[in-house]
Amino acid sequence: MKMYVTKVPQIFLILFSLVTVGLARRCVTDEDCSLNGVCNFILGKCKCDPGWKSDDCGQLDLQPVTRWTGYNHTNFTLPDFYSTKGNSSWGGNIIQDRHDKKLFHLIIDQFPRGCGLSGWRPFSTVVRAESRTGPAGPYHYAQEILGTFRHNAKVVWSPADEQYLLYTIGIETETPDTCRSYKWANNVSVSNAPDIRGPWSPSKRLLNGTNPTPWPLWTKHHPTSKIILGLEDNFIYQGDTFSGPYDLIKSMPWNTSDYSDHWTEDPFLWRDKRGNWHILCHWMIDIAERNEKYPRVGGHLFSRSLTGNWNFRLQEVYNTTVHFTDGGRTDYYRRERPRLYFSDDDKLTPLYLINGVQEFNSSASYTLIQPIGHGAKLYERELGF
Repeated sequence: MKMYVTKVPQIFLILFSLVTVGLARRCVTDEDCSLNGVCNFILGKCKCDPGWKSDDCGQLDLQPVTRWTGYNHTNFTLPDFYSTKGNSSWGGNIIQDRHDKKLFHLIIDQFPRGCGLSGWRPFSTVVRAESRTGPAGPYHYAQEILGTFRHNAKVVWSPADEQYLLYTIGIETETPDTCRSYKWANNVSVSNAPDIRGPWSPSKRLLNGTNPTPWPLWTKHHPTSKIILGLEDNFIYQGDTFSGPYDLIKSMPWNTSDYSDHWTEDPFLWRDKRGNWHILCHWMIDIAERNEKYPRVGGHLFSRSLTGNWNFRLQEVYNTTVHFTDGGRTDYYRRERPRLYFSDDDKLTPLYLINGVQEFNSSASYTLIQPIGHGAKLYERELGF
């Protein structure tokens, strides 16, 4: 008896493969890739941009940290200090010098007098530190930019104005002669300077609120003086100039109140290479669910337009565990105030994540800088570090 083998036409095999993949499709649009990558519609898989990872490109590709980089001066003391927490700090943002590409500045919220994080209000000042060993540091104190009380510092360069813009919260006030904490209503101000070293103009009050995060709308193809300004609870404002006035153009549709699953603070707003908008924030889900400040702390929001539909996936972008190049790790008690440093080209690749951190059983705090992806080492190598 003869046996016959029927050959299946190749076209049917291809169609079967496409149907099988389609049934397991993980992405349909670029929103399924968190707008941090693009969706391969045939394979149903995301191709993440450098610096991002996971099936939906929703996690930062964080790399091990070299110990004693960043800005940690919690062991510093002077005879007139009120306590023993050194010069604690709480995050900052990296600025590459406009004239010396191997010099980096870190603009930081610092709490002098040894009072630690709990004394941030009224002791917070804005200081500038320098690094000649690369953008990760270590950074060393250079100067005080704004005295007490100034906090939530965020600096951007405005090409339209050819000025640095420094947004803060605070008021001008004297500090007490002992470590203590005050409560004041928050308001946002801006100061400007032609050079990162100053001289800085007096702070001009803009809005009631906190956690300012500016982004100039200026581009080479669309030069404009307009500024986008995000605030806590991810409110988004727009001003025709940095000095205002600012008008509210977007508020999120979900419940942003304390102890909700969308509870956030410390937004960091940016526009990516495709023109999409993102906010990295301190997500307080574990405070809401367990009354703990760890481990899930990084949140990410994204939208194709400022006033369009924003997405918030309610999943961690990063957590409080940090691995180091010596093989060790630290599980932090708090990791907040996220900032990103991007490549200085049109790709805007995230290279470093900057946070304020606090260890367990400590009231001191410092500023941690963590490399992202393979771009950080390549960037340093190209600079000659």
